[in-house]
Amino acid sequence: MVARLLASPLLLGGPGDIVASFFFFSIIFLIVQSYRLKRSLFILFVAIAALTFALDTALTMTWISIDAITPTLLTISLIYALFFGSATLLILRGIVRTSRVTMDTVRGGICVYLLLGYFWAVLYIIVETLDPQAFSSPLLVDNTSTQMIYYSFVTLTTLGFGDIVPVSPMASTLTILEALLGQLYPTIFMGVLVGVYVASRDRSGG
Repeated sequence: MVARLLASPLLLGGPGDIVASFFFFSIIFLIVQSYRLKRSLFILFVAIAALTFALDTALTMTWISIDAITPTLLTISLIYALFFGSATLLILRGIVRTSRVTMDTVRGGICVYLLLGYFWAVLYIIVETLDPQAFSSPLLVDNTSTQMIYYSFVTLTTLGFGDIVPVSPMASTLTILEALLGQLYPTIFMGVLVGVYVASRDRSGG
């Protein structure tokens, strides 16, 4: 996920967009691996992820007819939202149920934070696809996914540069919810998690 963020400036247009899509496919593949599914279900979910990557590639290469662009983009976005959302919940459930906080637990909490940014980015893409006037910035005409990932993490970290502004009620509501999560999750949940980890490490003598 971090690699996808760092590579974003270099992955604009043509082959770069395909590489960006492959990053998403790789993230989803790792998410599916963490589900610990039966082999048949694992193959099914990987096939869905591969189909999504193929649709994303076809969309990038303009192999999709104009009439099918919106349904295809919505399908891709909904599948991404399903994977990112379910992974976030599964990791959170694992963290809450753990009896001992380790560094892996803390890393899981960090992964949840990053997944929240990606999950909200996909939600913004869905909103913008259904309502092209949902956001104020003309930057959304091209490279929508890159701009939405940028906007999502700017909102999640409560930076609020103001270059992209929500206009529609749904976009505004999602922005408010993400900003609240961006404030509460690190300060409360991650703060408690790290505090418990440090305390348990001190009790065990480092």
